[in-house]
Amino acid sequence: MSTFDINSRLTKLRTRMKEEKVDAFIALKSVNVEYLTGFDYIRDNSDPHAVLVTQTEARFITDARYLEAAQQEAVNAPTDSAGNALWHVDDPKGRPIITDLHELWNFKGIKKVALEDKISYRIFESIKKSIRPAKVIPAQNWVEDIRSVKDDAELDRIKAAQAITDKAFTHLCSFIRAGMTEKEVALELEYTVQKLGAEGVSFPPIVASGANGSLPHAVPTDKVIEAGDLLTLDFGASYGGYCSDMTRTIFISGEGKAEPTDEQRTIYDTVLAAQEASLAAFKEGTTGIAVDKAGRELIIEAGYGDYFVHGTGHGVGLYIHEAPNASPRSPEKHKAGEVVTCEPGIYVPGKMGVRIEDMVIVTESSSENITTSSKKLIII
Repeated sequence: MSTFDINSRLTKLRTRMKEEKVDAFIALKSVNVEYLTGFDYIRDNSDPHAVLVTQTEARFITDARYLEAAQQEAVNAPTDSAGNALWHVDDPKGRPIITDLHELWNFKGIKKVALEDKISYRIFESIKKSIRPAKVIPAQNWVEDIRSVKDDAELDRIKAAQAITDKAFTHLCSFIRAGMTEKEVALELEYTVQKLGAEGVSFPPIVASGANGSLPHAVPTDKVIEAGDLLTLDFGASYGGYCSDMTRTIFISGEGKAEPTDEQRTIYDTVLAAQEASLAAFKEGTTGIAVDKAGRELIIEAGYGDYFVHGTGHGVGLYIHEAPNASPRSPEKHKAGEVVTCEPGIYVPGKMGVRIEDMVIVTESSSENITTSSKKLIII
């Protein structure tokens, strides 16, 4: 696996800082701390850590639970062209990070600080008070905007995560039988993903059979999967800290060799056609609205417009849901290097649901689909 280009990330952030005329930027969200340093030991969001970025340095601070690991990681921290470490670790020596930042870091000469705004109001105000007289402004999605375009190291990890997900789906198709419960399938899925080399699933898997399929984010239950059911499987793997996401809907035939009804086939074929249309729309410069519209129009024309209740796609990376989006409310233009899902669906309340989802890498002229599992209606 290739290494992360931390220098490029910090350079892009510093460019934004110059544009916004701020002297420093503070990140507290675990995922953004990880992104700006490459230190991936942190896996919670209780805000025990922070990163201060100025035009000349980046300083990382965390509490005793992570300090030793961070110090060890800092020994191998990436360096700039002059051989200087891109980030350094400071020891808080037991002092509260949120309230004592002025004492922990030297804010002399810093007049204006951008503080990421995806934190609680209480923490925002505490830091604002802690670093007076420096002025604090909220920074909306500064790091998230940089994170939306993946570098080669990130793409390597996302592709590896998706490869595991595809292999897990192949196994599930030989494992699932009528008479199992949704929970049984979910447990097998989680076990298989880890056995194949993932750190774990990237989100709690969705296993929804029959009428439960009409719930887009159904939770696996003790419901028995029956012959004649459509079964929706939505899951992903985490590899190297990066996520994958895919959905397939299959048909459970059972020993009686049940066949899909005309309605089930019609809905499945409509969703598949919509997905292919939206997939074809992805390329750099195309808006999320346009990608969504390409598939949604087909679903509307088929008479199922009221049953497509969510956007067509979302970004995937360190988080399973991140920027960008493809929906009727996403006017932003896609950029080459973004990783986005394409997942239209039709959900008939109390009856059935169908969703088909792939992950694509946006390119200058089109997109690269990194999901390899078949999209024909698999009958088990």
